[in-house]
Amino acid sequence: MTEKRQFDEIKRKKCNAAVGVVIAAAVIELATISVSIISFQLTYAQSATGVNKELHHQSFSIASNSSIDLRLGNKTYPIKYQITGGKLAGLSAEKDNMTLIVNVSSTSDGKLTIELPRNVIDSQKQGNVDDNFAVFEDGQYVVGNEIRTNAQARTLMVGFDNGTSVIEITGTRIVPEFATIALAVFAIATSGIIVATSKYMVLPVLRKKR
Repeated sequence: MTEKRQFDEIKRKKCNAAVGVVIAAAVIELATISVSIISFQLTYAQSATGVNKELHHQSFSIASNSSIDLRLGNKTYPIKYQITGGKLAGLSAEKDNMTLIVNVSSTSDGKLTIELPRNVIDSQKQGNVDDNFAVFEDGQYVVGNEIRTNAQARTLMVGFDNGTSVIEITGTRIVPEFATIALAVFAIATSGIIVATSKYMVLPVLRKKR
């Protein structure tokens, strides 16, 4: 009887050790993700510092300039913009990934300044805190500079190279509202860790009952 108890005790310690390894691995993984995010944000901030200093003493207003209609369902939203180095050929939205698609006919290096109404597209963290938009030129990530923001709209300025044809602006919400993809992915990942950990924690209990 004593030998059986010792054997059960050894198995219990091994299972507890396995649980500890799983939890430690999960903590390390989450820590790695956090460090990567912080590193990316620092890099972004350093890249944007020079441009922000240049823009500090400038005033941007696109109220009297060009606008293009964005059609979403049976509604139309006028989007104001300025562009140099080409023409804005079209504007559409991909609701599934919260992205505005800006078609550009570029003739040289240029800049696109576009006003994004918050009731059309926005990028926010939990607690309704503004977050950076993700900007891509022909599929390649670029830094978009937010030059003005208020309660109604956010204005981005994006530099582009000659030959650029598509500029994508991705947020966390677009009309009509959908759940934030980033939060959903995080929730799925967290659930997976919890399930895996719970599985290892249940095993010692079942073995002890036997």
